[in-house]
Amino acid sequence: MIIRVAVRELVRGWRLWAGSIIVIVASSAVCAAAMSQFETAATLGDDGVALQSMSQVILAFGLLSAIAVTAATTNLAVASGRRGYALLQLAGVLPRQLVLIVFSQLVILSLVGSILGLGVGRLAASPLLEFTIAQTGLGAAPPLAFGSTTLVWTLSLISGVVLLSGARSAFRAGRVRPIEALREPEPPKIRMGVLRWVGVGVALAAAAGMGLGLAFARPRFEADGHLVGLDSISGFSMMLSVALTALAATLGPVLYPLVLRAWTALIPAAASGTWFLARRSCSYRITQSTAAVTPLMVGIALPGTMYTIALTTASAVGGPADINTGSIFASLGPALFLAAIGAAATIFMTGRTRERDNALVQVSGGTVATTTLAAIFEAVIYVMTAFLLAAAIFATVGVVASIAFSPIAPGIAPTLGVATAALIALVGLAIVSTATLLPALSPSRRSIPSILATE
Repeated sequence: MIIRVAVRELVRGWRLWAGSIIVIVASSAVCAAAMSQFETAATLGDDGVALQSMSQVILAFGLLSAIAVTAATTNLAVASGRRGYALLQLAGVLPRQLVLIVFSQLVILSLVGSILGLGVGRLAASPLLEFTIAQTGLGAAPPLAFGSTTLVWTLSLISGVVLLSGARSAFRAGRVRPIEALREPEPPKIRMGVLRWVGVGVALAAAAGMGLGLAFARPRFEADGHLVGLDSISGFSMMLSVALTALAATLGPVLYPLVLRAWTALIPAAASGTWFLARRSCSYRITQSTAAVTPLMVGIALPGTMYTIALTTASAVGGPADINTGSIFASLGPALFLAAIGAAATIFMTGRTRERDNALVQVSGGTVATTTLAAIFEAVIYVMTAFLLAAAIFATVGVVASIAFSPIAPGIAPTLGVATAALIALVGLAIVSTATLLPALSPSRRSIPSILATE
């Protein structure tokens, strides 16, 4: 009975779960393509060390992005489906059965998404391997190995990510009070639970440890004038960036609204009624805002940190910036791809809510131009909030790195990779704007009364 109800609810709420399945497929594809490089490197012996190192970076950043976007889309799907869970409880489903139903949905999604993702990953593995080999200087690409190791690790990692990221939402679904959920389909506020606070503590401890490690890395010149210790600077910097990104994502329900309201308040409501509408919409639908901001923040913070470290290092040693754009793109490309997919998926999942909001605006005297401009402003708010959070992350890393460089370059100031981060943010803005504009511009097949009557 549990499985049957879970499948039926997945079909009924397909739009809510479609974003999650897309993200799982993309995450599985990235994981499979990276794991296949490990298999390929193992066949090369000592010649595969460089390929293995590059694959570790791709997989690490890919998994970080996968965890962020999967958690965001899964939590959004469960939070937006509270009304359906309330109806199930009114129909006689017990809370513990509801938890099992949600877990069953997560298992189904993880298995289906992982299997589809393996197929996509097999197609993407060869081009990714060739591009990675070109950055390592190994010459011709070796034959691709895509065997049982890739299959088992991909299924295990992605299934684990989906179940762990959705566990909190599953238990929360079992605690939904039917009358409350029917009265308010999505609460405007999210509370920080015990597990999230534990995550904050772990991320904070990791950030403190990586920050101290970076600050005391202390590169130095040897007698022959060779500078040593730069590898420690790069390693600690990226790990600090990852820890700070995880900390910001974990604090999202508290941190994102503060940042969003703070910078959007700089533009007075009297300046534009449409801006006020977009700002209030983002502030009220904080669950959806959190889900949209997290992938964008991850996608902007990682390349921003890489370029910040490269530019700060060049400033410290007094030489040109040693930036291998191809290598950076090979390392972060899959993670950025997942971030873009995650941001677009969250917007798609909330299409029905946006359709209802647009109907309310039109009933209140607004026009299609009003809803279109509000959609653009909403995309700007999401991307700008993510950019500010990401800028705080790579700026912090840059400041700590400049402390580490102080013995060889006293008084050095960090050089931030703002240009690269801004370019990534513009790409994200184009993707998010497209996703927010589609519901505003697409003619609805339903009348306004029927749209408003569904809730």
